[in-house]
Amino acid sequence: MTGMPVVKRISALFLALLLPLSVSAENTVEVLPTSAPMPAPVINKNDYAFEDLEPFYEQYSQDTPYMKPALTETEKQRLSEALRRFDAGERPETGILNRMDNITLSLIQLPDGQYEGENWYLILPGRELRDSELLQLVDAFREAGIRFRADMLNWHNCMRGGAVAETRSLKSDERERYSALGEQFFRGGLRPETPYTASVTDDGIGCVTLSDDAFNLFSSQPYFSFLPARRLTDEELLQFYAWNNPGQESSPNEINNYETRLRQELNSRLGMPLSAVRSIDSERIDTFDNYWGDNRKTYSAAFEAQSGESGRSWRGDIDVSTGKLICAAVITDPSVSMENGPRSDIRMDPWDSRWSLIAEQTVTSLWTDDSAEISRVQSWGEASANGLSFCAKIRIIMTDGAVCEAYVSYLTDTVLWIDYYDAVSIELLDKYSDYEYGRRADSDNE
Repeated sequence: MTGMPVVKRISALFLALLLPLSVSAENTVEVLPTSAPMPAPVINKNDYAFEDLEPFYEQYSQDTPYMKPALTETEKQRLSEALRRFDAGERPETGILNRMDNITLSLIQLPDGQYEGENWYLILPGRELRDSELLQLVDAFREAGIRFRADMLNWHNCMRGGAVAETRSLKSDERERYSALGEQFFRGGLRPETPYTASVTDDGIGCVTLSDDAFNLFSSQPYFSFLPARRLTDEELLQFYAWNNPGQESSPNEINNYETRLRQELNSRLGMPLSAVRSIDSERIDTFDNYWGDNRKTYSAAFEAQSGESGRSWRGDIDVSTGKLICAAVITDPSVSMENGPRSDIRMDPWDSRWSLIAEQTVTSLWTDDSAEISRVQSWGEASANGLSFCAKIRIIMTDGAVCEAYVSYLTDTVLWIDYYDAVSIELLDKYSDYEYGRRADSDNE
């Protein structure tokens, strides 16, 4: 959804046969057929097994080879030269084995018995490998005791171009325990006995950060997480939660006060009932860095209306030092967040003044904060309603500099959702964002 900061996690997995070291006395290299299909790994499954990603990768055509877990055809052709150079004694200036930070290319060694028979995982960039990188690849595998061949790679032991963000997602029982542990982490001061480590080689759980070259423009994942094909313990889940919530030193009483203040702010500015239910595992205390340099310390949480009420949902961030709302959103039409919501190709004039009137009336009905009122209303062109339909984007500017951006459906003549920004965050958003959902109107609709 446009304008709403959302933490996205994409589920992914891996596996392939680990081939033995095989080097001929003449150091010759077999040139593999370029049309050979990707080898299918043989996997023994359990309740925490990796999802079969072969159907997922079938969507990528020959036009997007840098999203597939394999070498490209030209890389396969150039591989023989890299092997020849290596066999002649040439070595890369830097290695890539178990490289973890800001990586473009890395071979990660996996602990035995945790990754469905895999002992390594290769991360490839979202572009063509350079000759020097092919040599690094050959060198890393040799350091791991393996003679590299292009046909060793498949979805189970390789990720390319940020196509997926993790080996697997948490299973239902792990998600439930993760949420319960998160509540105890925030509200009861529960902490792991030992800290989380990003290294995968020690306990099978870890995370690497990707350089800009490592993920394709089609992806927005600057990291890759390793979760083994086994049940995670409570301690491991708690470690992971603590790692995802750094710098959390607030007392349970402070957390309660933050939540109360956020509820009051969402109530007075976006019409949230004080009785709304806080969503499990939605709380965060962190530096607010969503908008390029805004480093205020914030408390954030999400809420849902009580059962039988409007079906609306809210999320928001407050500055813990002032208690003021920084960024927030309300989904006024729940269908906009549903994959199977109403679809429509209807296109209308987004500059029609009636959309501004609908948006202004809706914001007025939600806004009860006497410290600010509507200053002016602007049309900002057309936007997509979660890929389901089209809508008009209306910016409503308040007298304190805050902004409500309302998205009005052509299909229903109602506001689908509203994004809220305080004066600081909207200034940064406008300064650094492309913001290409429509050209701003030259004149305001008063």
